[in-house]
Amino acid sequence: MSDVTRQSSPESDGTVPAVAPATPAPAGEPSTAELLRGLADDAATLVRQEVVLARQEVTEGLTATAKAGSLLAVGGVLVAYGFGFLLASAAQAVGGPAWLGPLTVGGALVLVAAVLALVGRRRLAAAKMAPEQARAELRETANGLKEEIRWVTPRRRPPARSS
Repeated sequence: MSDVTRQSSPESDGTVPAVAPATPAPAGEPSTAELLRGLADDAATLVRQEVVLARQEVTEGLTATAKAGSLLAVGGVLVAYGFGFLLASAAQAVGGPAWLGPLTVGGALVLVAAVLALVGRRRLAAAKMAPEQARAELRETANGLKEEIRWVTPRRRPPARSS
């Protein structure tokens, strides 16, 4: 390297070259504003497409859920009829007079239903329906906000008396 090259380089004399003024972009390249506008448009398009995709996924999920729910409902009705036929068959299988079979099966069903009702009633009474923790946090937040408002609002002083 020659001495002329060393003198003109910024490293050799310790000075930093001046920043060149901003020049408009060449004709073939977009400006910064155009790039930012394009970026915003691309982001908006991406968000719209994501919303459309999410809506489509939710619709497909709801459709599948509705189909599965209807199959469960039909299955439940058929099980109820089947259970009725099984009870009728059990009532006939008991033997004895014609009234003894249905009475025995009906009595057993009433006992099972009573036990289930008592257990359900106890569990329902024990269940907490009110959101106590959320209510307590809401009260605490409201009290905190009241304190903040007290500190922020200026205290009014009576007007000065003119003598």
